[in-house]
Formats: sequence, structure tokens, C-alpha cells
Amino acid sequence: MTPEELFRALADYVAEHQGKAGQQDFFRAIHRQALKGMGLVNDADIQTSGEAGVLRYIQGELKRRGVADAEAVIFDVGANVGVYTAAALDRFPAATVWSFEPSPTAFRALQETAARYPGRCRPVNLGLSDRAGAATLHSDRPGSTLASLHDRVIREFQEGGSGEAVRLATLDGFCAEAGIDRVHFLKIDVEGHEIAILDGGRGLLDRRAIDFIQFEFGGCNLDSRTFLRDFWSRLDGFAVCKIVKDGLYRLSGYSEFDEIFAYQNFLAIRQ
Repeated sequence: MTPEELFRALADYVAEHQGKAGQQDFFRAIHRQALKGMGLVNDADIQTSGEAGVLRYIQGELKRRGVADAEAVIFDVGANVGVYTAAALDRFPAATVWSFEPSPTAFRALQETAARYPGRCRPVNLGLSDRAGAATLHSDRPGSTLASLHDRVIREFQEGGSGEAVRLATLDGFCAEAGIDRVHFLKIDVEGHEIAILDGGRGLLDRRAIDFIQFEFGGCNLDSRTFLRDFWSRLDGFAVCKIVKDGLYRLSGYSEFDEIFAYQNFLAIRQ
């Protein structure tokens, strides 16, 4: 059976059984499989998720735009122990990667990663937000990859969660202090705090001084009460693409049907 025949058969079945209580378990199962087919709930590693391919894509696009590797400025925000940072440094052998990690525990491991790339990896023990100051980083344990500035409503946090005192800066403020005029690639992995980071970089965005932005969206955005619509409203002038296993799928525009709170990655491309 071809994909077209399979789809027509499923459409016929839906037309006959839609809205019926006895078919809800079947449709819920189909929905879960469809989410996987759309590339959601795929966070095994950067190869499987398609993120490694995005690094190759951005490298090629920057070269096409006249930006050599040695000129590229990459921000890994929410770097944790530096797994993604290392992948970016390996892909861009002459670029500078600024790695932001607010957790003192994870930052110590990040420094060990940075030591493998002397002069090119610049670890920063800060979180980025829409304001500078102090905050509590909530987690299931110190240094966790689940750590968030929002107290997440998940089992891991309810069973022995912890908190670390951290320092915050804004993207605009940090770049001004560090003398950085342009961020070629901004990768954000901050468990629901993405919108605050974009708001703290409003000046850079308004000056069109960020070329690519990768961000996560999923269950953590329920805890921060942020929506995909919020990203669209802040990313004027960008094309928004879903990152899938074999490349990018460009969204034509915002739709309420895309408000799916399951793990997924997006890439915003400055037009």
C-alpha cells in the first residue's frame, strides 16, 4: 500500500468513526505516532534529532553570506556540561563559542570541556534572561540537564528537587560589555526560559544582528506559560523551520495546531 492509499484509508476510517468514544484510544495512539513522524519527542542525541545537520547547514550558509569560520560568533545558552558546545567547536574549527551555564555544578564540568579547546571556547557562569540580577535555578539535582529558572511541574522535581543560586544577565547587556556586535548563531536550551532571553536581546534583534536562532519548545513551556505564538511575535524577519532528522521543514506561518507541548527544536533564519 502506498502512502497515498494508506492516508485515504485512514481518512475514510476517521470520517466513519470521528468523535466516537469507542475509538478514542485508537486515535490517541495514531496521534502519538504522528508526533514521532513529525520529528517530535526525538531528543536522543544531536545526530538523531537533526541538530548536527543544522550545524553543517549554518556553516554553509554563513560561508555563503561571506562569514568565515574564524569570524563566526556562536552562543550556546544553557550549555550544561558542554556536549553541544563541543559539537559546535568541532564543526567550526576556527570559531569562537561562548558557552553560558548558570549552575555552578554544571559549570565546573563545562570548564573541563572548554579546556580541550583553548582560546576558542569561552565558558561564562551566567544565565541569560530579560533582566540582570540573581535567581534560583530549580532542578532535580545540582547540575541537572533539566534545570530551569521555572519550578517545573514534573515528577523529578517533586521527588527531592533542589535549587542553586545563580546570576543573570541580558543578551544585550552581555554583548555590550564584551564588545560583541553580532551573534551569528544563538542556540538556546533553557527549559522554558527562551522568550525571556529573546526579550533580553531585543536590541540585537532590532538591529538584525543575530543570523540564526535555534530554540527548544515543549513541556517546559507549560511551566513558563509561554507559547509558540510568543516566538512568532518576536521573530519578525526570520523564517521559522522545524528541525527534523534529515533537514529543515519551513513553517509557512503561525497555526494553533502547532502548539504541541512535546519536545521539538526549531531554527529561525534571518531573511
